Amino acid sequence: MDVLVLRPERAAIRTAEGLRRLGHTPIVAPVLTIEDIPSEIPAQDYQAVLATSANGLRKLARRPEIGRLSRLPLIAVGDRTAEAGREAGFLTIHVAEGDGRALVAEASRLFSAPARFLHAAGADRAFDVAGALARHGHDVTVIELYRATAATALPAAAAAALGDGEIDAVLHHSRRIAETFLSLSEAAGLGPRVRALGHVALSERVAGALRAVACERVAVAPRPDEAALFSALETFAVGVSPSGDGRSK
Repeated sequence: MDVLVLRPERAAIRTAEGLRRLGHTPIVAPVLTIEDIPSEIPAQDYQAVLATSANGLRKLARRPEIGRLSRLPLIAVGDRTAEAGREAGFLTIHVAEGDGRALVAEASRLFSAPARFLHAAGADRAFDVAGALARHGHDVTVIELYRATAATALPAAAAAALGDGEIDAVLHHSRRIAETFLSLSEAAGLGPRVRALGHVALSERVAGALRAVACERVAVAPRPDEAALFSALETFAVGVSPSGDGRSK
């Protein structure tokens, strides 16, 4: 299948490589750009660093504080984020499989007594990790290290492929990516064509943005990771939904 990849460029290149290994043809057209935020990191005694995305750790790795912070345990969501942690110099890494809720559960398991955490985060967060951990008695300092800036027009690669009818499916790694793509496609006069495509969402929350505008075929990854996203993509290739009922959800 010809698959449209919309996530920021660095991550999109990695996704494209995975798609090629599965025999698909990726069309990379990022609708978000990652930008640095020069936030100050308070010099406090933290018990661990939290990370829900690889971008947060890549930005943290460029800061002078990384020398002392990398000596702390890292609690990361997913293998990709953990890999970014290893590249940043962290030696003790705990992986929470899932999303921000899984990170909260893992941090609470590791630290039964109240602890202070540093969350290397982006400006846009799908889940309030700090608030959830506060309910367990923990204190979280959230440092916004990057923001994802939306494109102001549909990327040329996406517009050309959509105009030529080349796209079989679109991958949506976040709700913001889905909402941005839908908005830009509508502005470009391609809304009806986009709604008729196959769409693959990383979670039900992401899928909600697609269903809200009546996209006709939406498959949802059974877990919020890229392997599961690729698995859901295969449902369009074989003509069945993730639940196996013969229809795309």
